[in-house]
Amino acid sequence: MQRFQSILQFKKVSCKNCYKCVRNCPVKAIRVHDHQARIIESQCIYCEKCILVCPQDAKEEQNMIPAICNAMENKTQVIASLHPAYLARFGVTGINGIREAMKKLGFADAADAAEGASLMISQYRALFAEQKEPGIMISSACPVIVQLVKKHYPHLLGNLVQSASMMQFHASYLKKKYPKAEIVYVSPCISAMSELRDSGNEVDYVITLEELVQWMKKEGISIIEKEPEQIAYRSREIAIADGLTDLLGSVKGIRRLSVSGME
Repeated sequence: MQRFQSILQFKKVSCKNCYKCVRNCPVKAIRVHDHQARIIESQCIYCEKCILVCPQDAKEEQNMIPAICNAMENKTQVIASLHPAYLARFGVTGINGIREAMKKLGFADAADAAEGASLMISQYRALFAEQKEPGIMISSACPVIVQLVKKHYPHLLGNLVQSASMMQFHASYLKKKYPKAEIVYVSPCISAMSELRDSGNEVDYVITLEELVQWMKKEGISIIEKEPEQIAYRSREIAIADGLTDLLGSVKGIRRLSVSGME
């Protein structure tokens, strides 16, 4: 399993003292010292807003691809778990084509994390059925929101739905299928890396979809769309706004309120 100290920082660059990152950080997790912006990771929720506004393109995130390649070279079975957002990023209708491309990279197999979303939804329903007076519950589907609650609203920790994430459910499922494998989660953003530090974590590495795109480009590998899938997971809706609440459906005694964004 990959070990690391910092998920996100800025490269050592000639900062323009524009303070755009400081002004746009929603949780005030950036300070400027000696003309260099620094992220305070104990406060950071990994939303990456600072990166979007930085004119220096100074993102420096944890790169786990070298460690993954090393595991492959050592004949370790490496399985990829792809967040359903891969469908939009690659413009495909299913996983068959990308599975073949990832095997060319050295992966033993690739699977849709929507499988994990189905397991997570089942866990949610079971938890709701157990609680007669659940009170206010906050969905923990997004790692950014989980970090926001943990680091800035700790008094609401008890309101987070006590369930593992889609990423963890899928990793657990894959490790039962491939007991000796190491799991790489392919995420639309870096926030999933925060879960690697949690107790009970079963994921070995996290990379972003953009990193995967660059990796394939470097190796000259392209995705060729295959025949339509036999099974399409409705749980892929977890990747869109209101997806989780729609997938939950009607739950007796529960009134749902879907919101987007940190505000």
